[in-house]
Amino acid sequence: MRSKRLILTILILCMLPILAGCRVVAFEGLKEEGTKRQEGAKQSVVMVDFAPTLVLLGPQIIVRGEVSLPAGTVVTVQIKQFSDQDDYLSIVNEHAKPLDEVLMEGEIEVDENGEFGPVVFKREVPNPDKRFRIEASIDPRMQSQDVQELLGSAGENIADSSGMVSLTEGEKEVVLIMKYTDVMTDDEGGSGTLDPIPFVSEEHEGGISSDGP
Repeated sequence: MRSKRLILTILILCMLPILAGCRVVAFEGLKEEGTKRQEGAKQSVVMVDFAPTLVLLGPQIIVRGEVSLPAGTVVTVQIKQFSDQDDYLSIVNEHAKPLDEVLMEGEIEVDENGEFGPVVFKREVPNPDKRFRIEASIDPRMQSQDVQELLGSAGENIADSSGMVSLTEGEKEVVLIMKYTDVMTDDEGGSGTLDPIPFVSEEHEGGISSDGP
């Protein structure tokens, strides 16, 4: 009888390390699963509300606006000219694209109130007798580490936002926010504005016919 009890005791003692190991493995598995859930939560999507505006004041081109992103976010403003072959109607009906050359460029940081600007350009360049496009963009690749953690280093966290534009860099897709407004020649009403002109996104639908709006 005593021998049976001794054998049973030995078996229990042998099983204790195995059972402890199972508990450790189970605990580590739960901890790893919890870490993955936390990482997934950190990569939540971000909806960006980006609202740049333009004011033409004499020889000055003034861009300012608001955005729902943290202070320090960099907004880039570029001016590109249209080809002389692109007439007024082809531009306002969104059939024409500006030339690739960037005539002027400026950068501004968003302040603590979510506002940026003014970014001011002189009207001498581009020529007031030419038509041109002003683009305002937020490129995740040009942001600080804090902003990149929010948007994703390639904008992968941006979603459901007006002005989303995708481009390919090597084998990597980059998502940025870009809006624009087109300015005509002085004779076509591009010499001045009473009220700020809102920028639009690529999905904007507009235009006029040869008979008017």
